[in-house]
Amino acid sequence: MIPTAALLDYAAADHRLPDAARADAERLLADTLAVGAAGATAPGAEGVRAAAQGWGGSCEARIIGLDQRLPAPSAAFVNAFQIHCLEWDAVHEPAVVHALSVVTAALMAALDRQPRSADEALTALAVGVDVASGLGLAANSALSFFRPATAGCIGAALAVARVAGITRAQLPDVLGLAYSFCAGTMQAHVEGSIALPLQIANAARAAITAIDLVKAGLTGPHDALEGPFGYFRLFDQGDLERYTGNLGRAWRISEISVKPFPSGRASHAVLGTLEELRGDGEIVRVEAFPCSQP
Repeated sequence: MIPTAALLDYAAADHRLPDAARADAERLLADTLAVGAAGATAPGAEGVRAAAQGWGGSCEARIIGLDQRLPAPSAAFVNAFQIHCLEWDAVHEPAVVHALSVVTAALMAALDRQPRSADEALTALAVGVDVASGLGLAANSALSFFRPATAGCIGAALAVARVAGITRAQLPDVLGLAYSFCAGTMQAHVEGSIALPLQIANAARAAITAIDLVKAGLTGPHDALEGPFGYFRLFDQGDLERYTGNLGRAWRISEISVKPFPSGRASHAVLGTLEELRGDGEIVRVEAFPCSQP
């Protein structure tokens, strides 16, 4: 469990963001909020909000792009759906993780409950993005579970812990419960199902729920990443130390790419080529084939 302990120490540490990392955090947060506002009018968004409205509770957290509030877990669910539903959210390409999507949605809800300074909020965002990205970087297997949701849930829970009064001693329980709530598979991706952004939404709500339960005195499994039935046995194959061995050498939030088109990253080469060809004549037909190389 030494790599897990190193990760939790990092999540709890008193970081000061370098100027470049802070600027990247501000820029990517703005991009994520803009994408979430666009997602407020996307197909399915109204139904998601209607369902969340029916879950009840005190209306404490804002919905991106709308004059509406919901309970924090429900707001995290709705905002995460809106951020991902157009496939326009920023991505850490080597990790294959939309690292800001779950983290931003959960952290927003937590900050509406308990406001913090801009420095604290941006640092929590950067830490959560780092952890979500790092879990992806530590993996060496193809995706079967939907990594933006599974890694995102854990990164989001540790980000929220920083602003919610969680102690270092409680972090193993936060990690354990967030891991226990992880879900989402690539089947939705294969079928182009709206379940894909719902998996992101569920992860953000789970992150808030994990924090609430730990604050209420509940516990989770402590060897959640490296144990015999842990993250790197069930969700992904890999070696956590590939990430934790490099902690502090770079802020992963500075490695995130924004999307110029609202579509899966694999389609961008085709879309970019079409944009370059615009005006060169009429395009009658386009066929795109997946590359056979990894």
